[in-house]
Amino acid sequence: MQTLLVGLTDLGITGIKVKYDGGGDSGAIEYIGYTTEKCDTPEDVNDNIDDWENDSNLAELDSDVYSLIEDFAQEKILNDIEDWWNDEGGWGELCICIPSGKYIINNHVRFTETEDFFHKGSLIDKSLE
Repeated sequence: MQTLLVGLTDLGITGIKVKYDGGGDSGAIEYIGYTTEKCDTPEDVNDNIDDWENDSNLAELDSDVYSLIEDFAQEKILNDIEDWWNDEGGWGELCICIPSGKYIINNHVRFTETEDFFHKGSLIDKSLE
């Protein structure tokens, strides 16, 4: 991973944001953006990357680096947090400071609430009229 961080630094990248979404027993990384603005913290990375903007899409800059980060983020980080890919699923952002490698994750998990009601009655007491 250190080689990858150095490679990103050589490209002038100071932070990356990985956006993911999942549900129904599957999940995927939807977007990886980057910034070249000064980022002292992972929170700065989050503030400096405009979601879904083509100008900061890492896949447009270097598709090989995109694939490396996608695989690493999914296998080594996102698979170890709360379940965001099963049932109702979830979504979130992983923001990484370059070159320190420090990160934050804003993970959102969807839950369906259920209210239970029970009723008693008699068909004899009910009328179709």
